[in-house]
Amino acid sequence: HAPWALEVNGINLVIAESFARIFRQNVFNNGMMAVELPAETIEEVFNTFKGRETNLETDFNNGIFIIYSSDISLRIPFTLAEFDRELVKAGGWVDYAEKHY
Repeated sequence: HAPWALEVNGINLVIAESFARIFRQNVFNNGMMAVELPAETIEEVFNTFKGRETNLETDFNNGIFIIYSSDISLRIPFTLAEFDRELVKAGGWVDYAEKHY
C-alpha cells in the first residue's frame, strides 16, 4: 500500500540507497520509479541544493536526472532494468499485461 500513498500524493519517483524488494516491485507495478543511487550521490545532491528552491527533471530515455536551481545544476545518471523500464512506460503492470498478454 505504500506506493499507492505516494501515487495519490503526486509522487512518482523515489530515490534511495536501497529498497525492500516488495516495495521496489510494487512501485514499478504501479508505473512509478524506484531508483537506487549511491549514498555519496544522494549526499551531494542534498549538500549542493540545501536551502534552495530545486527542481528535478527526468530524461527517461537517456537515464539522467537533471537537478537544478536558479544558478546551479547536476546531471546524475541512473539505470533501470529493461522490464522495469517497460512497466514505467506502460503505466504499470495492469496496462503492461493488457498490451502483452
